[in-house]
Amino acid sequence: MFRSLRFRLALSHALVLAVILVLLGVVIQFLLARSLNASTTAELRAVAQGQVERIQEAGRPTPPTDSDVPSTLGTQIAIFDANGTFVGEPAEAPPPWLHEYGATVTDLEAAMEPVRVVTLPAVVEGRTVAWVVVGRSTVAEEHLLHQVRLLLIGGGSLAVIASLAAGWWLAGRAVRPVERAYEAQAGFAADASHEFRTPLTFIRSGVEVLAEREPVLGTDVLSEVDYLTDLTGRLLLLARTEGTKTPQARLPVDVAAVCTSAVQRSERASGNRLTVATRPGSALGDPKGFEAALDAVLENVAVHGEGAAEVSWTTEGGQVVVSVADHGPGIDAEHVSRAFERFFRADPSRARDTGGAGLGLALARALVSAQGGRVWIEPTPGGGLTVKLSLPASA
Repeated sequence: MFRSLRFRLALSHALVLAVILVLLGVVIQFLLARSLNASTTAELRAVAQGQVERIQEAGRPTPPTDSDVPSTLGTQIAIFDANGTFVGEPAEAPPPWLHEYGATVTDLEAAMEPVRVVTLPAVVEGRTVAWVVVGRSTVAEEHLLHQVRLLLIGGGSLAVIASLAAGWWLAGRAVRPVERAYEAQAGFAADASHEFRTPLTFIRSGVEVLAEREPVLGTDVLSEVDYLTDLTGRLLLLARTEGTKTPQARLPVDVAAVCTSAVQRSERASGNRLTVATRPGSALGDPKGFEAALDAVLENVAVHGEGAAEVSWTTEGGQVVVSVADHGPGIDAEHVSRAFERFFRADPSRARDTGGAGLGLALARALVSAQGGRVWIEPTPGGGLTVKLSLPASA
């Protein structure tokens, strides 16, 4: 359980960091691409504008001048007159992709490379006398973006792995006190088991002497002592294995006998007025554990259900479902989700008056869940609360 908790804590820490890094990487990639795009366009516009100003000064289209500026050596320039004819020596004719376009900025692919072309008109006395076309490859920008992308992916992956390792270590330190507390609880359960065994054995010996004089009373008390002994063992086992997935033994459960026994005990101990179905039923689980769960539900009837309920069972979809329906005040809808919490009481003041501790339904769910079943509640038609307990049906 603790290893799984430790792993989930470390994984959640790493996932949060991964999400942050992904979002940060996307933002960085977007801003860098936007900046490079604007920078490339501005650079080409500046070169083209310089040629436009030169033509405007000359008053006519003239071939472009050579540039010795290193940043412009990879930039190609072409000038076309108003009719679209290249201005310059035929041997210096530009490549096919370098010509005037309708848009000022045009992105295209030439020789399997991304290219950007800027087209500006040269206007003299209100008349367009030439078109200046400037273009260059944007492979360098694409390569830079690719390198940054690889850096973000590689660095982010290493950061997530480091975060996972650090989270695993920190989670181990965080859960260690809880683990020690669980170990202490398990030790307490083992000690309590030993301490319970001795007085129960003594009580049984005394009751055996009583049974010689009062056979009927002695038999009833012995039955209750045996039940308490078995129940103590089940509860201590449940305390030791709580939070683990230790499988519980699956034995045939005579549902009618278990329900009848629990009803009779509840009537004697709590004065409940209960009716119980008499049809047969068989499930798979722990008979004592299931009976203890019923005891807990019937104690809840005594405290919150006005001491009256109907106990019945049906077989539904391969499950034996036992229903305990009372006609008490029920429970508000906002409290349904908390009904199985330990020490939860929908009406604290009333529960104090009747001695309720808010453990009945929580204990019932723990006992039935340990047997592979489940417990839930529904409103009783006409008012009240129905608690349902299910176990797999016996073939």
